[in-house]
Amino acid sequence: MEKFKLGESVTVTTGPFKGIFGIIVFYDTKQEKYLVRFTGQQQLYFSPDEIILWSKK
Repeated sequence: MEKFKLGESVTVTTGPFKGIFGIIVFYDTKQEKYLVRFTGQQQLYFSPDEIILWSKK
């Protein structure tokens, strides 16, 4: 079940990308993971519990 929508702004809650702005670009239904793009070349898959919606502070 999809928790986030394509194009939503998110950030990662753990690891080296923690707190960095990213965008949901794909949802893999088999793995149930989201592909988050951080820059034009950096993107990784994360489970829904590893990401949260981006909010300006």
